Amino acid sequence: MNCLAFRFSAMGDVALTVPVLRSMLEKHEDLHITLVSNKAFAPFFNELPRFEFYGVDFKEFKGVFGLYTLFRILNNYQRWDCVLDLHSVMRTWVLNRFFKWSGTPVFEIDKGRKEKKALTRKENKQFVQLPHTTERYAKVFEMAGLGNEISYGNAIHANPGAMHDLALDPAKKWIGIAPFSKHIQKEWSLEKVKLLIGKLAQKSDLELILIGGSGKEAEKLEHISNERTNVHSIAGKLTMEEEIALVTKLSLMVSMDSFNMHLATLSGIKVVSIWGATHSFAGFGPVNGNEAYKVEVPVEELSCRPCSVFGSKPCYRGDFACMNQISVEMVEEKINFAISD
Repeated sequence: MNCLAFRFSAMGDVALTVPVLRSMLEKHEDLHITLVSNKAFAPFFNELPRFEFYGVDFKEFKGVFGLYTLFRILNNYQRWDCVLDLHSVMRTWVLNRFFKWSGTPVFEIDKGRKEKKALTRKENKQFVQLPHTTERYAKVFEMAGLGNEISYGNAIHANPGAMHDLALDPAKKWIGIAPFSKHIQKEWSLEKVKLLIGKLAQKSDLELILIGGSGKEAEKLEHISNERTNVHSIAGKLTMEEEIALVTKLSLMVSMDSFNMHLATLSGIKVVSIWGATHSFAGFGPVNGNEAYKVEVPVEELSCRPCSVFGSKPCYRGDFACMNQISVEMVEEKINFAISD
């Protein structure tokens, strides 16, 4: 069976396809999958059997006519037994229609938009656990007759050739700290992050690795890392492949609700995750048993949580209590628990 799959963005959501793709490919020896996505995400998919990553720059395929061009390229690329839409956005809806017209079966994800809206609305929330995003992906495969079993484990594999030149002591425990997220409502105070780093850096058996993007994030983390000999910033210094290779060697990751949380959990690394405006009930929680290491203010104490699915809406209370009420001691306690567990 030869399947074409779509998942264009965002980074964390694309990473979450990996355990599902790996599980399906390992279960069905006659299955071949080609995933169309942003070409920057190729490093997530190392060592997948009978798999091809088809990287695309979507600036080259704008509008309906651009998508029709992409459809023709993909339709002529191979013969497809089915199309698996793991994204369900305007772009994929247009592509789906073209493939349906060509006679190719299309199976589309149910993203649970209505249920997520009910979970995050200001009044009369329906506070229930929704299916995890990986389960929604697996449901698409089930509709195509391939089952829905998922094995997480070490789903993301590092490129064996990826290297870094950080001077890290292999005898110590390496702890990654990723304090940033796409939306500020998902970020813990950087001042508290600094205090946490200061306390952890006093422990001689730890190496702390600060993870972030280039630009302002890199500047902030470089300033913090210069204050301690066992604190290192990799922000803006490594390629994605090099960063993945480093993350797979961590003893622990401390992260916001962000891509780095998913990268670490899918690499088999323990993650202490800090949650504010968002909630794992929306289906984006840490897998591989890492729910036990979440740090958050319980909804029983702060009924406005969650106020959005992705953390993209401003705090309507105006005090950002969901993050401001999380103390350094709360996070440090969870770190100690995760390391000793």
